[in-house]
Amino acid sequence: MEWLLIIGVLISSFMAFNIAGNDVSNSVGTSVGSGSIKMRTALIMGAVFMFIGALYLGSSVSRTIGNGIVGSDVMTTTGALIIVLASSIWITITLISKIPISGSDAIVSSVFGFGLAAAGPSYINFDVLGFIVLSWILSPLIGLSAGFILYYLLNRGFLGKIKSAGGHDRVEKIFSYLQIGSGAFTALNVGAIDIAASTGVLVYAFGTVESDIILVGAVAMIIGVLLVGGRVTRTIGKRITELVPTRGFSAQISMGVAVSFFVSLGMPISPTQTLVGSVIGVGLARGTDTVKFDVIKHIATTWIVTIPACIALSAGIYLIFTGLF
Repeated sequence: MEWLLIIGVLISSFMAFNIAGNDVSNSVGTSVGSGSIKMRTALIMGAVFMFIGALYLGSSVSRTIGNGIVGSDVMTTTGALIIVLASSIWITITLISKIPISGSDAIVSSVFGFGLAAAGPSYINFDVLGFIVLSWILSPLIGLSAGFILYYLLNRGFLGKIKSAGGHDRVEKIFSYLQIGSGAFTALNVGAIDIAASTGVLVYAFGTVESDIILVGAVAMIIGVLLVGGRVTRTIGKRITELVPTRGFSAQISMGVAVSFFVSLGMPISPTQTLVGSVIGVGLARGTDTVKFDVIKHIATTWIVTIPACIALSAGIYLIFTGLF
């Protein structure tokens, strides 16, 4: 069992590295895109707060992923290895392509694929799975609605009354600081979801070393943020719609509150999908011509492909493994 644990920790650390490199954009992407903070500073801030969130806020989401979709009698140590391997392969592919996908989608789909292949549909908790899928649908819609409403009200009720260019500049400067604060708050909750996605199945398969697995995964997240986090951050921050601090703050705080709510429920939602929804909402509040729908279509296509791809990868790896051993 010890060698299985070592392999599992290595694979989950690899996944944590990649998923954090992908997801740091959710907490600092808008700050970078609006010019409130430099890329390197943003990545350091994101790494610190994601690390704290991973250590102290991820337990309920880990429980849902590790023990909610399939039971402990199905979630074997070998199964946990297969699940994290399938997820990490897919996340690596998308990260190389600079596409902001969801690690939560990948890991939940991999758990489902393994459960189907190893035990059959009767061992899947479809009630929990249904709530997870519902949260996947609701979270970006909530982000979009909140981003639209917040920026619309801010623009009509406050910014619209400022006539001078100097006044606008001062307001944007104030909101640049607020945006940095909202990014730190968001990073806490993103860290909670990411550590659950990368280590949740291992924690429940090798439960006796829970704190060690989480700590190693959290350190791997920091390394991933600092080394590769800038790739997807540029996509979120600059390619969907043009951002200034007031718009960036509206998107960031809308997403942060939504993610915090779902984390409190233990739902492994996608921070990426929620933030993209918020950014789109802010863009729509300014007019549909400000939103780059071709970029959104490209991102959405990858999200849709992620679910069947990870189900197939996980089930396929399980069948190959059992055929060989």
